[in-house]
Amino acid sequence: MSNLTINKNIRALIVPIMCAIAGTISGCASNLTGYYSKLRTKIDSGNYESAAKFVDKSQGKYGSKNILMYYLDSGIVNHFAEEYEISSKRFELAKGKFREYQQKSVTVGVSSMLVNDKIMLYYGKDFERVHISVFEALDYALSGRGDESVVEARQLDSLFKNFAVDSNYKNFYKGDGFVRYFAGLIYENAGYLNDAYISYSKALKAYKNGVAGIAVPEDLIDDAYTSALLLGMPDKASEIKKDFHQAKKCTIPENYGECIVFNYNGFIPQKTETALEFVLGDIWIYVNAANLDSKDMADFDKAKSIGVSAFAKDYIKVAFPRYKDFDNKIVSFRVKSESREEKGVLAQDLGKIAKACLKDETTKVYAKTLARAAIKYVIGKSVSKELGKQSGDVAEQLSQGLFNIFSAATSSVDRRAWNTLPDTILMSRFYLTEGAHMLKVDFLDAKGKVVDSKDIEVDIKAGKKNFAFVRSSNIRWEK
Repeated sequence: MSNLTINKNIRALIVPIMCAIAGTISGCASNLTGYYSKLRTKIDSGNYESAAKFVDKSQGKYGSKNILMYYLDSGIVNHFAEEYEISSKRFELAKGKFREYQQKSVTVGVSSMLVNDKIMLYYGKDFERVHISVFEALDYALSGRGDESVVEARQLDSLFKNFAVDSNYKNFYKGDGFVRYFAGLIYENAGYLNDAYISYSKALKAYKNGVAGIAVPEDLIDDAYTSALLLGMPDKASEIKKDFHQAKKCTIPENYGECIVFNYNGFIPQKTETALEFVLGDIWIYVNAANLDSKDMADFDKAKSIGVSAFAKDYIKVAFPRYKDFDNKIVSFRVKSESREEKGVLAQDLGKIAKACLKDETTKVYAKTLARAAIKYVIGKSVSKELGKQSGDVAEQLSQGLFNIFSAATSSVDRRAWNTLPDTILMSRFYLTEGAHMLKVDFLDAKGKVVDSKDIEVDIKAGKKNFAFVRSSNIRWEK
């Protein structure tokens, strides 16, 4: 390959990488690890009002590239604090960012292959967008705004349709049993029985085929069966009975209402990283076999044209994302009223969903990470050699040192996520007489031993579904 070709390729790549150095330096300020450590501790203290104020006072820590994360955190922590109006406003702002970012291309040319994703805008994940509407619907339901909670349930239906269309029906996160189940409860409570039946039916399938691997809740089976009968669809009810022999028709007793308690348990696993070593020549093979975006592949090919012969045997160390679980002792709960005791069941596992979504992205994530490493390495080597020819060994060493610093600064994993989501959501459903009730909630470990307890008050309306929630976690935080 001629020096003219090398120089031309270098000029095509050197400008973006040097410009990106400034962005990398400014991006270092977006490291929120210490902030989230403090926030999780405040949430675990149970003083949610203080935690919500802490988030709002810390908006500047997020920076403009992470503003979506701020809205998500503020929305859910204000939800914990029962500041439902503030929570719903923050969630609406988060939705606006999702819509805005959806209109932008995630692929931003050469610089996307030279810098780390963490100095780009945080675009969020599909399952995060879905759960905005889940928590906002609960905001409305808990504050007595049932019609608005139905609007959120309809948004959930639209979101899954949009995900399918946008991905040409190749999206991994196709459905979610808990989300469909929850939407059905909202529909039924507002009197939209047909919509409720459709959601319950989709929930049965989503639990059966879902990525979280959760058993179908018994109450959901009864909901689907009962709604089919009430709608005059005995054939559909028979189909449900065939698949789930235990299905039974349920009715709310006179002067009773249904109490539905959600338990937000723990924190969703934390994104971290693991490092691996590759031979540069192996990187060419791996990335060529992957399905990268055309612009990303074009940038990679430029680097390959420079380095395939000159640096094929060199080694590169790169970092890849993974999730680390928090060691939470609490795995289930039970609710005691003055007249009964009910156990909770696992309804949602956000930790498993996050891991499954990352696993689905693994091939592309690995390929793009390796491609970035290869590009930065080849550019550094090529530029340094050219400077060495023109200005001597000292210039070559300084140049290579600069690129090594840049490569190290941009090789860490993008750890951003909606970090204040619970790890799991458990549910307990039972009937209570109309009026105010004090409930004792016991949080249990894997052996059924009580780890912690909380008291909550519920105001039951006859003939309705009445929602309540508690938060739990028993995590030993590192000091």
